[in-house]
Amino acid sequence: MEYFAGEYDIAVIGAGHAGCEAALAAARLGMNTILFTITLDGIANMPCNPSIGGTAKGHLVREIDALGGEMGRAADDTMIQSRMLNRGKGPAVHSLRAQIDRMAYHSRMKQTLEAQERLDIKQAEVVAIRGDGKDGVREVVTALDAVFRARAVILCTGTYLKGMVYVGDVSYPSGPDGTHAANRLSQSLRGLG
Repeated sequence: MEYFAGEYDIAVIGAGHAGCEAALAAARLGMNTILFTITLDGIANMPCNPSIGGTAKGHLVREIDALGGEMGRAADDTMIQSRMLNRGKGPAVHSLRAQIDRMAYHSRMKQTLEAQERLDIKQAEVVAIRGDGKDGVREVVTALDAVFRARAVILCTGTYLKGMVYVGDVSYPSGPDGTHAANRLSQSLRGLG
């Protein structure tokens, strides 16, 4: 049975790189924000590649940094090593890439999120998003039937949304590092069109 669990300006679903930055930005702009993650151990996890920088991602990290984001600072604090890529080519394609300590980065970002005013972190799987069609108010529903109201919802689901693991010709639903995939949210989004 559903129950009302709280009301926020912004609800962010997913606590990877994008979700952490979105939640921090909203809270730092004075919005009451809630960040949902399937597991607190998955905050800023970097399951695919524990590197920050490089030719494409490096530009994005610098833009996030210019806007007051946290990724670059956390990378500096948790770096194992760094190197300049493409030195054999012209300076236009030289780019710095840092290898990051995954656990230290996770801990650093989790502490930053926990210390941020106007930001609550909730370990819960979001299974549905609902709108009333009138004033844009949204409801976010968790697997345990908690209903949170928010003026806006930001989806940053990363590799959890309808996640699959493929090993040869065998596949099964899964999120990163053996966590479960967010399948019910995918169905909800399809229902919204």
